[in-house]
Amino acid sequence: MKLSLSGRLFEVDYSYCELTIKEFATLAKNTGYQGVELRKTQVSLETPAQEVIGIRQTVQKAGLEVTCITTRGIFLKDKKSFEFFKRYVSLAKNLDCKLIKTGGDVPWVQRAADYAAEHDIILAGNSHVRTPFETVSSTLKYLRVINRGNYKLIYDPANLFMAQEDYGPEAILKLADYICYVTVQCPKRIPLEEGEGHFQYKGFAYEQGLPGEEGAPDFTSVFRGLHRIGYDGWV
Repeated sequence: MKLSLSGRLFEVDYSYCELTIKEFATLAKNTGYQGVELRKTQVSLETPAQEVIGIRQTVQKAGLEVTCITTRGIFLKDKKSFEFFKRYVSLAKNLDCKLIKTGGDVPWVQRAADYAAEHDIILAGNSHVRTPFETVSSTLKYLRVINRGNYKLIYDPANLFMAQEDYGPEAILKLADYICYVTVQCPKRIPLEEGEGHFQYKGFAYEQGLPGEEGAPDFTSVFRGLHRIGYDGWV
């Protein structure tokens, strides 16, 4: 497996990133990562072309890859959103990035996947509550309906954990054909009465935790499942 550091860790209220690209890439390199996932607060459709080139060069100079970008705020549902999506494909190519996280209505996701395939780019949805990717069964249903070889799954066990779904070896085995990327975050389950101001879902509240803590996802089980299917991609 290869490690990728997400800019989300340094993002404030989805509005800006606390680190410059150079600082972010240097930190990732010095702490043992091989790639970086860039957020909209770090690079977007509004980023000038010359600056995009500079970002790619900074990342590559650090010996890293851009592993994923996200079409945040764009839900594929019509011609307008599809035109925005095509610009993200151009952005990904300029960053030498092979994966775009995106989603939307089935016909438009299929069309987007076909377009991305022409540019050797993979698209993926991510495990997330309140979406078609909330449960293992709904995830499989959605991916099978999309039915595109380059539309995959960003596997996020934490969101399955919050949905009170199985997220260990058996779930991973069911989803094995689709997993192309793995996200690691660690919500800690706490009683609702202690969760004022925290995310609440299905009878529990969640605060930031650490792997191994009581009330946090069992990542030993997750990585056991990934090892079982021979997963060697980005985490």
